[in-house]
Amino acid sequence: MFGISHSIVLKKEKPRIREKADQLLEKHREYTLGKAINISKKAELYSDELQQELEAFLKERNWLVHKSIAQNRDEWDMNVSRDKLFLKIKGISTQAQRLQHLIEDDLIIFSEANGVGMSGVRTEIQKNN
Repeated sequence: MFGISHSIVLKKEKPRIREKADQLLEKHREYTLGKAINISKKAELYSDELQQELEAFLKERNWLVHKSIAQNRDEWDMNVSRDKLFLKIKGISTQAQRLQHLIEDDLIIFSEANGVGMSGVRTEIQKNN
């Protein structure tokens, strides 16, 4: 979710020159997803709805990364839960893509509100959808 790192740099740090933005982005890319989401919450970078969705996504993603196989090992070996697990993974992936688009939209709106022309970006997004 590189969009969160970009949001932290552009909306919270507000660098004036590209080189400084690049340095800050490099620093913020090292953050875990949880840390980035917590920073976005403290800095109030997103609407309450989007922030809540990010926090809910983090719980699901953490389950997938840290607990899914351990919790389902016996069922996995018996071929009981593979389909269920794959469906849950697909749901998490779909949610990640949807959140990425919402964050991109948020950054476009922020950029336009700060005088940056985003028509080229909007055109590219429409081409790829």
